[in-house]
Amino acid sequence: MLRFILPALLLAMPALAQITALPPETQAAIRAIGPTMGAEGVTRTAAALAALQPPPAVEPLRDQRYGPDPRHRLDVFSPGAGARPVLVFVHGGGFTGGDKTRPGAFYYDNIGQWAARSGLVGVNITYRLAPQHAYPAVVEDIAAALAWVRANIAAHGGDPARIVLMGQSAGAAHVGDYLAAHAASPGVASAVLVSGVHDVGSYPASPTTGAYYGTDPIRLAQRSAIPGLTRLAIPLFLASADLEPRPFQDQVARLNAALCLAGRCPPYLHMAGHNHFSTVFAIGTADQELTIPILALANR
Repeated sequence: MLRFILPALLLAMPALAQITALPPETQAAIRAIGPTMGAEGVTRTAAALAALQPPPAVEPLRDQRYGPDPRHRLDVFSPGAGARPVLVFVHGGGFTGGDKTRPGAFYYDNIGQWAARSGLVGVNITYRLAPQHAYPAVVEDIAAALAWVRANIAAHGGDPARIVLMGQSAGAAHVGDYLAAHAASPGVASAVLVSGVHDVGSYPASPTTGAYYGTDPIRLAQRSAIPGLTRLAIPLFLASADLEPRPFQDQVARLNAALCLAGRCPPYLHMAGHNHFSTVFAIGTADQELTIPILALANR
């Protein structure tokens, strides 16, 4: 039934839930950044949105260890006791960088804080990076982090049977890889994939994807997450942005087409006026275009 509920919800969302809810100067700044990637895109997008973030709702429980590596850490954002849905977020960073939080930056705490403010328990994880740790290292890391969540989240007000697993950019690629590898038993109730790479063999070659997935065309074809994702029984939600580089849009469209061909058409949100970073950096602001359907998915 979710397949029919969420598309209807997307159509019914008022315009003010979208980027048009943000100040005109913020919208103009995001448009000006456009498809700019790397540190410049991150820095400029964060600067455009930082002042619109509300004060923190909760004090997160930082750096809980879910494995032996120094990067096997997660933060928990809990609004209190209960049996609440849990949003587990996996950050991006081009496979070779990124973290769940950084001093002086609001991202990606904004996602955990939004979750807590919305009655969910937020969990932000970090993971091992390429080139030191290549595919399928992060599949293993997500599995370990989810095992920690299922074992411990009830003590923080979360329901281990209602986990929404979400990733953006490289984080979405990692989430897709994890789900594809665990299609028969993913251990989560649903998943959100924002601007990920899911068929790496058809994605333009780059040093960062090569560092994680390798460069052998045969292996890259074998490492496509799409066949596994078409076997998933849990609900998926896809999102992309119209100002991000075209290959990201193409990857989400390719996954959506494969899922529809398999009879599993997911809700698919293409976010007008957003770039690659603003889709998730805007979480917590008046722009609720992405968060309204995520909340509906968590509370279904």
